[in-house]
Amino acid sequence: MSMIYRKSFKGIDEVAFKTTGLPMRMMSYLLVVDGESSVDQLAMRNPQLPSLQAVLQGLQEQGYLEVAGTAANVVDIGGMRVANGAPQYAPMQQPMQQPMQQPMQQMQPPMQQYAPQPSFSPELENYKTTMTRDVSALLGADAAPVISKIQACRTKDELFNVMMGIKKIVAIYADRNAADKFGARYGALAI
Repeated sequence: MSMIYRKSFKGIDEVAFKTTGLPMRMMSYLLVVDGESSVDQLAMRNPQLPSLQAVLQGLQEQGYLEVAGTAANVVDIGGMRVANGAPQYAPMQQPMQQPMQQPMQQMQPPMQQYAPQPSFSPELENYKTTMTRDVSALLGADAAPVISKIQACRTKDELFNVMMGIKKIVAIYADRNAADKFGARYGALAI
C-alpha cells in the first residue's frame, strides 16, 4: 500500500517564496508531489530521484508534506478525489493564537529605534486591498498567511515579488488559468 502525499502550506510557501531555503535537491522532490499520485507512481515517473519514499517521509516529518491518504483508499466521487473520507484539498486548520504574555509598555522599544515610515502611497494601498480580496476569494480559509505577506509590503517592488509567489500558490491550490489571470491583473506592479 503506497502513501499519497500533498504539499502542506509550509511546502507551498517554500515552493512559492523559498522562505526556509530548502536545498534545490530537496526542492526537486517536493516539486514532484501532486497530491494525487502515490509514492510508487511518483517513483516510476521520476527514476532520477533515488530513495523517493524515504525523502518524502523526511519532508513530511519536517512539515513540507502531509499525508493525503493511501493508494488503496482514494476514490473519485463526482469528479473530486477523496481519501480517508476527506477531500484531498481540505482547508487547513489555523493554529490558535497565544495570548500576549507581556504588558504593552514592555514590548515597545524606545521611539528613537523606529525606522522612518515610507510615505503613504494610495496606489500601493489600493493594490494591497484588491489583492487581499482576490487572494481571499481564491484561497479561502488558507489565505491568512498569504494576506499577511501582502500587508507587510512597503513598496510596489515588494508587492510585485509577493504577487509572483502568490501566483505559484494559486496555480497549486486553484488552477493554472486562475494563476495566469491573477498575474495579469497585477502585472502593472512591475512598471
